[in-house]
Amino acid sequence: MTVLSDLIQQELHHALSLAFDQGALGSLERVPARAEVTMEKPKNPDHGDYATPVALSLAKPAKLAPRTLAQTLARHIATPDFTVEIAGPGFVNIRLSDALLARSLTEILAQGEDFGRTTPEVVEQILIEFVSANPTGPLHAGHGRWAALGSAIANLLKFAGHGVKTEFYINDAGNQMDLLGQSLYARYLQALGEVAEIPEQGYQGQFVIGMAQELLEEVGPAQRDADLSWFRNWAYQHILDQQKETLKAFRTEFDHWFSERTLHASAIEQGLEALDQAGYLYQVNRSNGEAANADEAPPELQATVSNAGGTATFFRTIPFGDDKDRVVVRSDGRYTYMAADIAYHKNKLERGFTRLINILGADHHGYVARLKAIVQAFGYSADTLEIIIGQLVRLQRLNPTTGKKEEVRMSKRTGQGVTVDDLLYGFESPEDAIGPDAARWYLLSQSPDSQVVFDLDLAVQQTKDNMVFYAQYAHARTCSMERKAQDAGLTPPPSFTFLNAEGELLFTEPEERTLVMTLLAAPEQYRLAAQERAPHRIVRYVEEVANHFHKFYDTCRVLGSVMQQTPDLAYARWGLFRATQQVLRNSLTLLGISSPTAM
Repeated sequence: MTVLSDLIQQELHHALSLAFDQGALGSLERVPARAEVTMEKPKNPDHGDYATPVALSLAKPAKLAPRTLAQTLARHIATPDFTVEIAGPGFVNIRLSDALLARSLTEILAQGEDFGRTTPEVVEQILIEFVSANPTGPLHAGHGRWAALGSAIANLLKFAGHGVKTEFYINDAGNQMDLLGQSLYARYLQALGEVAEIPEQGYQGQFVIGMAQELLEEVGPAQRDADLSWFRNWAYQHILDQQKETLKAFRTEFDHWFSERTLHASAIEQGLEALDQAGYLYQVNRSNGEAANADEAPPELQATVSNAGGTATFFRTIPFGDDKDRVVVRSDGRYTYMAADIAYHKNKLERGFTRLINILGADHHGYVARLKAIVQAFGYSADTLEIIIGQLVRLQRLNPTTGKKEEVRMSKRTGQGVTVDDLLYGFESPEDAIGPDAARWYLLSQSPDSQVVFDLDLAVQQTKDNMVFYAQYAHARTCSMERKAQDAGLTPPPSFTFLNAEGELLFTEPEERTLVMTLLAAPEQYRLAAQERAPHRIVRYVEEVANHFHKFYDTCRVLGSVMQQTPDLAYARWGLFRATQQVLRNSLTLLGISSPTAM
């Protein structure tokens, strides 16, 4: 796929190389790398479609006036795809040719859903791990943000030409699973009419009561005397199935669900042994101090180890940038969660991925250095592991009594924190459901390192203030025009022509060229969003496309007198409708958002 900025950059670099070979660049000792030939989009369209300040940056080492250097560059550009003019002290303004714009519009229509796909210089095999919630309750709104973010990043990276797999790490080991089983058993007995108490640290949420009722309806009193492990396993599978169902409805599915239980003691032992052989483990007598905050791994992952006689085993993470070395085996022989993390990331690396991406919650900043230490200790670059820390989600709704926006912390339907299901199906009834489209849009609307303030009232409005509605309405409008044309007995040509007999664009209004230029930016926007792990960039881009399309729609007609009097122009605009439709659909698909044909 042609990325216009790449094409221009390549031509400019070629012109610089020609001028350098001819000795026309003064004292310049080398031609700058292609990436150093930077470009920007002028705010004023009268200044061209692109501009480069490269002459200003090279003037000092070349010992030439910037404007002289810019004129030299212009003389060595020999391409029909664009023209240049020198502005100010030495800016090179670039205007794309009508032929290039027409050719690029034709590419959109020809490539369809593949328009915007690019090929990276190096194809990576990437594993993205995200959500990774405990199977102890419904997914909350924060999980929804990680789900939207992870799935959108995966879509973007695939579109950018990488091999991508997604993974959910199931935290299904540990005491919390026992407490869940005990809590369910108590609620089950209560549903049978018996007196039973929830464990002191058990799960009090309404969801456990609902789960117990479902269990009673399924098995009746038959499991009254079942072992607690039976209730633990039933609850685990029931909640995991619910989480999978919720995520699927939220348009987030995973290639692999990795159970923490599979990290049995031998896997941890192998990971620690590898680090020990590499010289990254050491033992400290208990009297010399053991990290008091060393998280203890669950019993399923424990085994008695050789140093269980008063010494603790530490992992040397300070050399890799951590603020302190980390305990991996406590002085009584119990593994910490760091030991489980070592085994899990060793497993990931052994599966052949060249890059690992972990999306973690806002309370995991302290994990970055220690997790990067793991991959480095196994002989990989720190950059092999990327960690994206996502900030919190705040949900707001108008209080009809006070007339002010207030933060929504609890769901009246469940009596607990706001869940993804609340967003999908409604807080109190289906009438106040946000749905997957608006939920994903607003959860993706900000950079991951920024807090999302989600206005629940705005998300359901059908006005231009609600940007997801505004964007989807733009797509629906393109489809509406097609239906109106069909009703009028018109059929599109086998191929759309955008140039007249003189080779000039048929378009006559500034709104048309603005829309064309916006559409042709799609490949670069997709690639940058993938490189920066920034789906919010595509949200902004879709807003821009929708805004320019609505202005074009309100100004430029296709049917009626335009079709009768200037059919060539009408059909060219029809082609522009279709190109807009395709770019909107491709962009929304990358975000995991639908493209309705009518609204």
